[in-house]
Amino acid sequence: MRPPLSIPEIFTEALANVRKIAVPTGVHALGFALAVGVMVWGAQALPETTVGTLIFYVLVAFAVLAHSLFSAAMYRRLVPADGPLWTSVWKLTLAWMLIIVIASILATALVLFFSLIGSSLGVVSGEAGQDITDMTAQMREGGTFYPLFALFLLALLGVFWFAVRMMLFAVATVARGAVHVFRTWAWTKGYVLPLAAGLVVLIAGPAILLSYVATGLIDALPGLQGAAVAAGVSALIQAPAAWLGHSFAASVYTRIAPARPESG
Repeated sequence: MRPPLSIPEIFTEALANVRKIAVPTGVHALGFALAVGVMVWGAQALPETTVGTLIFYVLVAFAVLAHSLFSAAMYRRLVPADGPLWTSVWKLTLAWMLIIVIASILATALVLFFSLIGSSLGVVSGEAGQDITDMTAQMREGGTFYPLFALFLLALLGVFWFAVRMMLFAVATVARGAVHVFRTWAWTKGYVLPLAAGLVVLIAGPAILLSYVATGLIDALPGLQGAAVAAGVSALIQAPAAWLGHSFAASVYTRIAPARPESG
C-alpha cells in the first residue's frame, strides 16, 4: 500500500526544515553565487581562443560543482546520507548531467515536432521579414492557430508532468550514495497532485518572486548592473527558493521512498 501524502503536513514540515539548513548552508550559497558570477565574467572577458575556451569550460565546471555542493549540503542536513560529502557532490553532478541530456533530447524533439507540424499546415511562410504578428494572423486565417496552441499547451503540461515525476532524483542520489534518476520514477507514481502543488507553491512561485526582487535590486543599485555581478547577486537572492525546494523534496522523500534492500 502506498503511503498517503498530506499537502498541509508536507508544506509545514518543508517550511520548518528551511530553518535547519538556511544558516549552515549559507556559505555554500555564497560560493555558488560567486562561481556563477565568475563564469559570466569569463564568458565576457576571456578571449575567443583555444586557451580562453578551455578556461571558460573550467569555470563552467566549477559553477556546476558549486551548485552540486550547495545542493548536497542541504540534502545531507535533511536526510541520512551514505558516504562523504564529496561523493554526494560527484554523484549529484553525474545525475544532473544525465537529466540535462534527457531534457535536451526532449526539447529538441518538441522543437522538431512543432516545426514539422507548422510546415505541414502552411504556417511557415517563405516571405522575408515576416514577424510573429503576421504569422499569427496567417494561422488564424488558415484555422491552424487554435489546434497548434492546444498542442503547445499539452506539450507544456507534459513537460510539467515530467518535472514532477522526476522531482526526487537529486535527494535520492545524495541519500543513497548512487545516481538515482529513472529509479525514482516509480516512487512518484500516484503522487502527481501533491508534488505538483509543492513545485508551484514552494519552488516555482518563490523563484519567480525572487527573480523580480533581484531585477529590482539590480536596477536600483548601479554598482550591481555589470553582467557578472548581476548574475552572482541573482543567484544569491535565489537561495531561499533553493532552501524551500530542497526541504520540500526531502520531506516527500522521507515519506514515499521505498526501504533500501539491505534494510529489509
